[in-house]
Amino acid sequence: MPRKIMVTGACSQIGRAVSALLMVQEGVEVTALTRDDLDILDAAAVMTKVEEIQPAVIINCAGFNDVAAAESRLATRLPVNTRGVFNLAKASEKFRVYLCTFSSKLVFNGKKYSPYLEDDDLWPLNQYGTSKHGGEEMITNLLENYLILRSDLLYGGGDDFVCRIQRELEAKNQFAVSNDFMIAPTYIGDLAAAMVALASEWAAGIYHYTNDAGEKGISSYEFAQAVAELLNLDTSLLQPTPINDIDFGTPLSMPERAVLSIERFREMFPALVRPWREALAAYLGR
Repeated sequence: MPRKIMVTGACSQIGRAVSALLMVQEGVEVTALTRDDLDILDAAAVMTKVEEIQPAVIINCAGFNDVAAAESRLATRLPVNTRGVFNLAKASEKFRVYLCTFSSKLVFNGKKYSPYLEDDDLWPLNQYGTSKHGGEEMITNLLENYLILRSDLLYGGGDDFVCRIQRELEAKNQFAVSNDFMIAPTYIGDLAAAMVALASEWAAGIYHYTNDAGEKGISSYEFAQAVAELLNLDTSLLQPTPINDIDFGTPLSMPERAVLSIERFREMFPALVRPWREALAAYLGR
């Protein structure tokens, strides 16, 4: 009998990648739900849909991911990261479902100068990080059978950081990029593969996954340089700028050195961890 997997947020970047991987797996029956199919902010609809599908697994790919916009009162979809996750957790509790969801390194404050472990104290600095922290608490307080996968700056679909770099440099515009905000840039296809691998093993608790950028990570400026070089664009247009001097359109506090330890994941799936430069080159077809 196939294992039933319900994917929420199936039209998001990560949702499309996760659904595509699941669709080619043997022994699974996938129900991929877009926001039009199921708005996870609707508690009654979530309960009804889970009862109807009777999944063994829910992989939640729905979320509000615009970090700067999350600081605005106009970010009306931000509760999807908290109340939406709570609704899924309540349904998972009632119907004994294994709930998997994504979180972010922005649950940390960046004051630790070594990689963050899964059980380190959480201290978000902005509204987006607070919403992800809240979503994690909704799950951990309600469920025993869950998976939370934290990651870092993602690219690989839609209007992401790589696309913005390419667009600005092709237009011959100068582009300010942080030279003190440390990241482990992660290809969204690799993150999807990590989630599917963990879920297939019924992995429990919290895991971290990023492409490998070492223990210190790299600066956003270094990443932008690599993008420009691989695309044969003018790197001199990139302006190294402290994170606190970059205009996000709203005041925004960011954890400068929140790099995630991926050793717990690497022990289980070493072949799924690849260097950030290798992943970027593969994505750009270089």
